[in-house]
Amino acid sequence: MFRYALLALVCAAPALAASFENIALNAPYTLDPNPSYALCSDPGDFRQLTDGVYTTGYFWAQESTVGWANAKTVIITLDLGEVKPIRGVSLNTAAGTAGVAWPSGLRVFVGDADRQFREAGDLLALSAKHGEPAPFPYSVHRYWTDELRTHGRYVAFVITNQPFTFADEIEVYAGDPAWLAEPLPGAPVSDVAAYVASNIVRDAISRRLRQDVAAVREKAAAPSVPEAVRASVTAQLDAVLVELGAIPPEPAADFRAVLPLNETHRRIFAARGQLWPRGLTVWQSPLWGPLSHLADPPANPEARLRVAMMRNEFRAAALNVSNGGPEEASLTLRVEGLPGGVNPPWITVHEVAWTDTAAGVPVASALPAAARDDAGWRISIPAGMTRQVWFTVQPTDIDPGQYEGAVTLSGAAGDRAVPFTLDLYPMRFPDAPSLGFGGWDYTDGDGHRGVNPENRPLLIEHLRKRYVNAPWATSRVIPRGGYDASGRLTAPPDTRDFDAWVARWPDAAWYCIFAAVNNTFERWTMDDPEFDTAVGQWASFWADHARARGIDPSRLAVLLFDEPHAPEHDAIIVAWANAIRQAGAGWTIWEDPTYHELTESQEAMFAACDVICPNRTIFLRGSEDYRDFYRKQRDAGKRLEFYSCSGPSTLLDPYAYYRLQAWTCWKEGAQASYFWAFGDNAGVSPWNEYLAPRNIYTLSFLDDTSVTPAKMMEAAREGVQDYEYFVMLQAAIDRAPEGPAKDAAKRLLEELPDRVLDASTTPGLLWHDDIDRSLADEARIQILDALAALRAI
Repeated sequence: MFRYALLALVCAAPALAASFENIALNAPYTLDPNPSYALCSDPGDFRQLTDGVYTTGYFWAQESTVGWANAKTVIITLDLGEVKPIRGVSLNTAAGTAGVAWPSGLRVFVGDADRQFREAGDLLALSAKHGEPAPFPYSVHRYWTDELRTHGRYVAFVITNQPFTFADEIEVYAGDPAWLAEPLPGAPVSDVAAYVASNIVRDAISRRLRQDVAAVREKAAAPSVPEAVRASVTAQLDAVLVELGAIPPEPAADFRAVLPLNETHRRIFAARGQLWPRGLTVWQSPLWGPLSHLADPPANPEARLRVAMMRNEFRAAALNVSNGGPEEASLTLRVEGLPGGVNPPWITVHEVAWTDTAAGVPVASALPAAARDDAGWRISIPAGMTRQVWFTVQPTDIDPGQYEGAVTLSGAAGDRAVPFTLDLYPMRFPDAPSLGFGGWDYTDGDGHRGVNPENRPLLIEHLRKRYVNAPWATSRVIPRGGYDASGRLTAPPDTRDFDAWVARWPDAAWYCIFAAVNNTFERWTMDDPEFDTAVGQWASFWADHARARGIDPSRLAVLLFDEPHAPEHDAIIVAWANAIRQAGAGWTIWEDPTYHELTESQEAMFAACDVICPNRTIFLRGSEDYRDFYRKQRDAGKRLEFYSCSGPSTLLDPYAYYRLQAWTCWKEGAQASYFWAFGDNAGVSPWNEYLAPRNIYTLSFLDDTSVTPAKMMEAAREGVQDYEYFVMLQAAIDRAPEGPAKDAAKRLLEELPDRVLDASTTPGLLWHDDIDRSLADEARIQILDALAALRAI
């Protein structure tokens, strides 16, 4: 599921970094791997990095830029023609929007004529004194240094980044000829790529600490900071910078990119805490909004938890606690005054973990359950940090009404009480919501993407608690068996994988299978008459087997060809779908077309499908005519659904991207929502995203042995519930007699989806986008009031 970086702002050519002679001008170079980003790839990629031309316009949409997609490490090796003295280098790039991040590593190596490379320097660290680019918004930045004292014929730039890397110009600055007689420092590096790979985590940690030092130093320079405090903070930060070179290249086996990353990082936060009021500050920020790990608590903090809901659903609330003290604060949290006694069982408390990302943007997303003892939940807050405390609320057997309680935080400095109001409406949320919900979990096998035998039952339990009712399996669950020369089935397929998979999901509404077909079935092509016979026999066998297990074949939603976007893809779908339909197998043919221009598609492909599931992002950014095409398919009887597959998941907006997809489903008459992909952690633990070779897409923190909730999946669950609010409101309207309450409810049903979606999806779908994330909850409370009013008639 490949995607392009979205175009953003116009680039301006950067100012020159230094006035030294550029000895790399027009130098030849090699690239490993070859450039792969379609919007800027062209034959000139192998000369444009040293041609002296800087990009103007959209950086990654111009031929003057060289770009890579899904390449964790990029090596650019320049040949200067002869051994030359070198005092510095520069590399120009851009990032800050559309999932394009700044490099996590940028190391420079030099080699003499023997091509024995030695490391010349960490360009990210050396360039930091000239300023660091902000993670957002979009900008062009030139990494440069003139502090090298080395020589070489070959200069290799090794860039660590994901999922995109871009550059438009590289320079090498001439040094003193006397340096040619000096020996190169350090030992030769036989394998530059392997050497850099062994330093990926160290480079990412160094970047995080260096950027946080710069940010805290900037805050300490504010005129409002007393001189004595500024001097103390600055001295501590200076000491930290001296220690950055001592970070070990190989992290501990259990290393997690959880802030603070190490003791040095802990001291940066402690220095930052000196700029805050002493003691603890309890405050709130928008529930689904992004929270900076260096955010200041407000000058006049206010905090009050209020949750409005019906019984049997899940909703969330949160508090922030900032520690301006010199030591880590240990708190005991109690919930009192609500039904169920002290710390009632229908409330779960999470100590939100800060995790750094491969993009270098820390997020407060992971929701591990807080430790609990007889006194309450235990919360820890390092000095100079903010800890968000997340509450998951699910009252089931409580009488409707308004309840007033409090959350009490107790520690060495005394108690802090925060009011907690629960408004419980006189309706009950159904056990099984109406919206189909899935995400390519691929829980059929023992080792697909991030799913293994140990974490699979944990993942399934996690997903079922979040209303997932459309699990996905790979083609292994529907093997083909054996056939005679006429295409008749002679050896029945092995059913064990299918049976094991459906047994894991006994109450699924749909069983979704990615068949991954092509233009042949066994030894027959689509033009062979035996093809239709064999495909029909195969499909009929599995339809009969599903019936034997109590599953109607129509509940088998089969994706034949993933993301069709060319006529030859459509032809495959049509041939297979026709053979399946002619056999009367009764499967549901499910497709996810990704055409940007529908004139390129085949009408027969859409006619062959029972379910059409466009990519929501493409749908939203398409023209009105584009969206009308899918609406007409829906009105003609096709089942419309939506999916999304952007990444990395940690940078996507829990609200606009995950929660509001269900709102788009309701507005457009779609009946299911999918996300790529519940089980895709890129083969690494999301707790250490630094090691990810590509985007991580899982909505939870899925590692080899555990599954930890994250805000992305919790927001998606709330979206499923929001959709059900509309279902319940429509049903209540249908039952209600004519009158003012019914008229008001009709207006809500008509107006609320547009009101929420129009304000939330236009700017973008990334977590740092500046949007109002309160509108969905405001709207659903209006629906709760309307349901209560209709109930009272």
